Parts: sequence; structure tokens; C-alpha cells
Amino acid sequence: MTVILVAVAILAACKPTTPSGVIGEGDMEDLLYDYHVSRAMASQTATSTEYVDFNQEVYLLATLKKHGYTKADFDSSLVYYYGRADKFSKIYSRVTQRLNDKAASLGAAMGELNQYSTLSASGDTANIWRDATALLLMPRPCYNRAEFTLKADTSFRKGDSFQMNLLTNFMFKGGTRDATFYVAVRYDNDSVSAHSTRCTSTGVSTLRIPASRDHVVKDLRLFFYLAPSTEAASSSDVMFINQIQFIRFHSKEAPVSTPAPVASDSLKVQRDTTANVQQTAPVQNRPSAPVQNNPPSAEKPQRVPVKPVTR
Repeated sequence: MTVILVAVAILAACKPTTPSGVIGEGDMEDLLYDYHVSRAMASQTATSTEYVDFNQEVYLLATLKKHGYTKADFDSSLVYYYGRADKFSKIYSRVTQRLNDKAASLGAAMGELNQYSTLSASGDTANIWRDATALLLMPRPCYNRAEFTLKADTSFRKGDSFQMNLLTNFMFKGGTRDATFYVAVRYDNDSVSAHSTRCTSTGVSTLRIPASRDHVVKDLRLFFYLAPSTEAASSSDVMFINQIQFIRFHSKEAPVSTPAPVASDSLKVQRDTTANVQQTAPVQNRPSAPVQNNPPSAEKPQRVPVKPVTR
């Protein structure tokens, strides 16, 4: 019994715990959920756009007070979870699911992100994203970028097109809100095509990558960048990126079939056969002329008398 108690104590001591001063995962989930709800309320109750940021700050402080945390607790917790993307991804995925469930219960329609949420990694339309579906960026160096690489496999074909979808949420008190999403596509001949889109507000961002009819994709490199703030940014100024999807579409066009080459001997045989057929083809009998039953007339032709010419 003593050995069992010691083993349990050792396992409990080895279990990772949240450091002192950092909001726990469960409380952070509830806090972020209420935070998103409060942001929506702040936007709806603001009398003009210039009061939106002020209202959102007021609602944030009210949400923190409701959960028993200070602004300093929230700031330090965001920094902690930024360096642990696996934990943050799970937290934010649960928050997003709760928000979607709440929206669905209120009659919200399925959005563009949700229509691809159940796709697998195979099929004509597939979600090939296998990295973290949530990111946290801050508007200052070393915390404002993330890079990923998607390697092509045997399911990639000529004519494939792609679309990146993601949900962004700026949690800024003020300053510049400017993010860029960049995708570089490298093909089997090592040519590269670049595609990018900018994001300056909360909502769904989409980047469409057209198909190449001549080459197969070799790999795709993705780059997420949040421009540094032009003002003194607070540690709580963050950008949430969630529900990242990268959809691959196979072309629906049917491939053009090329006739199989025919050997020259076969052509000769074909010509010879055709000639033989033409030579031996039966000639169609024409209907014979009707036989007259009446015998030919026995009358001799009459002579016309010629008058002598008088000089």
C-alpha cells in the first residue's frame, strides 16, 4: 500500500501544472468565451465606430472582474500560452465550438468555414491542413509571425487549385491592425508562384490559389505576419487566428484522350483489306428493260418524190 501511495504521489508531482500567476486552461476557456461575447455586445452598443474600442475595453475589464482576475493576470497568461501553441489551440478550439453552438442555437446559418469543417484529407475536395488550427500573434518582433510547409503527396494532380480559410480576431486597444497571409507554391519544375492577402479587421479571411494546367505542386509554404504596432502596444494586444483550413480542389475537367499509335504494317494491311473488299464486292444487278410483246412494224419507210429542177 505504501508503494502505491508513493507512486501516485510521484505521478501527481510529474503531472504538468499551470505556473503560479497564470490563468488555468479551464478558466482561460471561460474567460475567452465571455470575452468574445462581450466584444460582440460592445460593437452593437457603440453609438459610433470611434466608441467601439472604448466599449470593448470596458467590457474586457468587466469580464475580468467577473472571473476574479486582473489585467496583469490576463496579460501574463497570454504571454505564457503564446509559447505553448498546443495548449492554446485546444483552448481556443473549445471556445470556438461553444461560440458556434451558441450561434446555431440562435438560428445562425452555416458559414464558409463550417462547410469545409468535416472534410477529410482525401477526395476531390480535401482539407490538407494538418498543423495547429489556432495561432496567437502579437504586434511586436519575434511574436508576430509563423511559418508552415505543406509537402505534396501522390494525391496531388495537375489542375489542382487551393483555398486557405481562417477566422481572425484582433484584440487591440488601439494602433495598427494589419496582418498579411502569404502562400508560395513550388511546382515540379521548381517554378514558384506567390499569393497573398491582407487582413485589417475581425472576420473570415480567404486566399484563393488558381490551378496550374501544366505542372504538379511540389510543396506550399505559408507565412502569417502581423505588422508591429505603430504605438506602444500593450502585452494584451493580440491577434487570434482560428479554424485554419487549406482546401485542395481536384479539377473536374475530363482529361483529353489521345488515340493510340497505329503501326505502319497495320495501315498497309488495312489498305490491302479495303482494296480486296472493293474488288470482290458484288455488283448490284440493275433491273432489265421491259420486254415489248408487240413485234416490230413490217411497214417500209415511204419514199418522198423528188421534183426535177428546171433550168
